[in-house]
Amino acid sequence: NALTLFGELGILDRLQWKEHAMLFAKPGSAKKEFSTFDFPSLPAPLNAGVAILSNTDLLTWPEKIRLGIGLIPAYLFGQSYVEAQEGLTVQEWMRERGIPDRVTDEVFIAMSKALNFIDPDKLSMQCVLIALNRFLQETHGSKIAFLDGSPTERLCEPLREYIEARGGEVRTGSPVIRVLVNNDDEKSVAGLLLGGDEVLSADYYVSAMP
Repeated sequence: NALTLFGELGILDRLQWKEHAMLFAKPGSAKKEFSTFDFPSLPAPLNAGVAILSNTDLLTWPEKIRLGIGLIPAYLFGQSYVEAQEGLTVQEWMRERGIPDRVTDEVFIAMSKALNFIDPDKLSMQCVLIALNRFLQETHGSKIAFLDGSPTERLCEPLREYIEARGGEVRTGSPVIRVLVNNDDEKSVAGLLLGGDEVLSADYYVSAMP
């Protein structure tokens, strides 16, 4: 993950860590009011539990209990449970577990849009559970840090230096026009057609395109 990358590059000191909290805008508020879930210095999932239970602005106690019960399988069974929820939207998952729609309106609309810019009646619950499971399993899973300067200088440049120091090459201004495919049963990659009609061939190809 990103922290592993920063550690390998030796630039962890460039991260400016913020207080461990999650901030939500209060829906329907005439003023710009916010509600905070403050995570204490306790191991997961106790810190998340205290953060949710101590917030009195967004959810009632019955809503918190229903949500907590619904999330127990995610904590107990981890990734296998998360993957099994792929066919359910956030809204469907909530309703199947008797969690009131108000919980979705108060918390999960914001969370769904923050994760994938999609409403909870369209977003897979698997996406939300991947994030929530990390919060439940990792003490600092939801803690946020900011880079202490321009990403170009403070992250991309160390990454380029790291690659070049090990014999690699970083090329910019070389857009991939087309992936060339061999005419065989496996449809293996023959090369990359770059701008300027250059063909780049390699032993292995890794794509990080979204």
